[in-house]
Amino acid sequence: MSKKILITGAGGFVGKNLYQYLVEKKYDVLGIGKTAKESVDKVVDISDPVALNEVLETWKPDQIVHLAALSNVEKCEVERGLAYAQNVKPVETLTTWANTYNKRIIFVSTDYVFDGEAPADGFTENDTERPLQYYGETKLQGEHIVSTLQQYVIVRPTVIYGWDRDGMNFFMQLYRNQRDKKTMNIPTDQVNNPTSVVDLCHLLEKIIQRDDVVGTFIATGNETFGRYDFAVQIAEHMGWDTHLLLPVSTQQLGQVAKRPLHNATSNKKVVQEFSFSFASLDQHVTEIREQMKKHI
Repeated sequence: MSKKILITGAGGFVGKNLYQYLVEKKYDVLGIGKTAKESVDKVVDISDPVALNEVLETWKPDQIVHLAALSNVEKCEVERGLAYAQNVKPVETLTTWANTYNKRIIFVSTDYVFDGEAPADGFTENDTERPLQYYGETKLQGEHIVSTLQQYVIVRPTVIYGWDRDGMNFFMQLYRNQRDKKTMNIPTDQVNNPTSVVDLCHLLEKIIQRDDVVGTFIATGNETFGRYDFAVQIAEHMGWDTHLLLPVSTQQLGQVAKRPLHNATSNKKVVQEFSFSFASLDQHVTEIREQMKKHI
């Protein structure tokens, strides 16, 4: 009998991609989310512990992939009560249930648990977490809660990108601005290792398969980019107008929440543990172009 996988946030960018991928591979999957979508089997407000517990007790998953979160960094900073209710309280509910039944949680976190002062070879799982904003604080609180379990994996991706018709990931922001011939301010001083949603879904499946693994893993791409350079490379590959991409400093963006600047990361641990290979940006953008031909 195949193991039962519960995906929270199944209507989000990563959630719907993971749901579709696992269903195609014949996993027994239940997707829950806040609104009805093709990848959402049941609409649930996960900030309501009674509603969430009802799903858990009824379906009794073997593993939970927890993706649901308020990921709007500015909104988290301003509406802290809402951020706590959506990013921390559900983790408490899930962890309490998983502890009772000795089940496993795969918690998708973020590189925003770091402070943007990465060493030359990038942050590793051994580096101290120092979030600069409330979003990162809530995700780190979630990590601490989940790590009390006997069976858990914490995954830290960053700048997750890919095709998503209705979404707002960085690639889709670029696409819409190019389509509408609008300029876009992009910081030159934010450095990290973007994660393709395709790679992330493939990795999450490998983690699901390896239920002997416990711990924290940075799940970012091989290539380190400044955000502006990342945008330019995508635009050049897509044949877009790079003149619409305006280089600015993070300070010029006037954002409320602080952003980590040099947040380069090392994926050596996850690559070695799961024998995983991250594809290049060029490879992923080529795949995205093929996807776009089907949807535009």
